[in-house]
Amino acid sequence: MTPLSILLVLISALIHSSWNFFTKKGNFPAEFFFWVFFWGIFLYLPFFIGFGVLPSLFSELSWDLIGFIILSGFFETVYFICLIEAYRGGGDLSLVYPFSRSAPLFTQIWAASFIGETLPPKGIFGILLVMMGLYIIPKKGLHLKEFLSLPHRFMARPLILALLAALASSIYSVIDKVGVQLIHPLFYLWWINLSMTLHTGVYLLLRRKNSLSKLWNESKKEVLFISVLQNTAYFLVLMAMTMSKVSYVVAFRQSGVIFGALFGLVFLKEKNWKIRLGGVTLMALGLILIGLAK
Repeated sequence: MTPLSILLVLISALIHSSWNFFTKKGNFPAEFFFWVFFWGIFLYLPFFIGFGVLPSLFSELSWDLIGFIILSGFFETVYFICLIEAYRGGGDLSLVYPFSRSAPLFTQIWAASFIGETLPPKGIFGILLVMMGLYIIPKKGLHLKEFLSLPHRFMARPLILALLAALASSIYSVIDKVGVQLIHPLFYLWWINLSMTLHTGVYLLLRRKNSLSKLWNESKKEVLFISVLQNTAYFLVLMAMTMSKVSYVVAFRQSGVIFGALFGLVFLKEKNWKIRLGGVTLMALGLILIGLAK
């Protein structure tokens, strides 16, 4: 990876973990993120109009790109819904966030299968460290009884949802790598916001649980704040993808697990901090090795 792409991804990881912290703290439902994506559509329009590039937003579309936008928007919507439900289901930030960021374990499969990226021995060792970190994070102690009971804890609903979020993230990341090669990342992100708004809207229509207008009236400041954070983090990652391999970008992006765990342990006063911090440290070391692998 280039120094600039590493810097972009590290900044993105910090921002990404920050909005996850606010999401967990605010206990926001899926309706909240409908508004986040909706306002993301309008976030860039003043720049497009001001710089006279609005026609390019539509002229550069192709049928292949439209397919990638629909697929990426769908899997990113799945990611957000799983993550939100994991937090609202009682999952700790320092537990759910690292699991949801385990995407490199899946990304390597998709990257090797569809765009020809392979993993050397250094990367394989990195995956083993990630697996060790994931194994340690849910533990309450280093006792034999704890190790024997751990498989049952992996069946907890928040962790299952977090792993599904990671799977969805790995899929849309590979799609995004192809997408930003067809259109400028800023244009691509605008279309992704539109795609996620539509997908989330369909999900909410089928569920019909909370009032969209009520949530907007109660949380408009938080919506706009997280919309800016989410879009900024996403844009930085898309820019990094134009410079480096997707497997490297996704791996470095997982450095956010350290920020996420620290936010949960320090600000939300979550328990078992020694075990979880040790787990995410191992995980982060593994992810760095994956990112450095050539």
